[in-house]
Amino acid sequence: MKWASWTNFVLGLWLIVAPFALAYAGVTTAVYEDVVLGILIAALALWRALGAETPGMTSVSWLVAAGGLWVLIAPFVLGYTATTVAVYNDVIVGLAVAILGAWRGLSHGPGEMPHMQTHH
Repeated sequence: MKWASWTNFVLGLWLIVAPFALAYAGVTTAVYEDVVLGILIAALALWRALGAETPGMTSVSWLVAAGGLWVLIAPFVLGYTATTVAVYNDVIVGLAVAILGAWRGLSHGPGEMPHMQTHH
């Protein structure tokens, strides 16, 4: 399941550069939102990817998922829906980060989902 954290790390980095790569750097609100959340998501995902598989680390995954949900709704809450490319980017990336963060939060071991565990 570490791949999910590494994917979220890359998506966080993408959020940092997206306003400049996709040419919406003139939309200040979108830039600040993407850069700040990109740094937060990348840092938390990196911590989760490199950290030990302890029960406490599950909280980090849920923080990443919450960050993804915020990125998903930010264009509508912060009012930059007129910038279509920023909206598409944030909705797609936010949804991916939220799903992967939640998936990682629900896993109980390397590659195991709770319903897949075997009891001896």
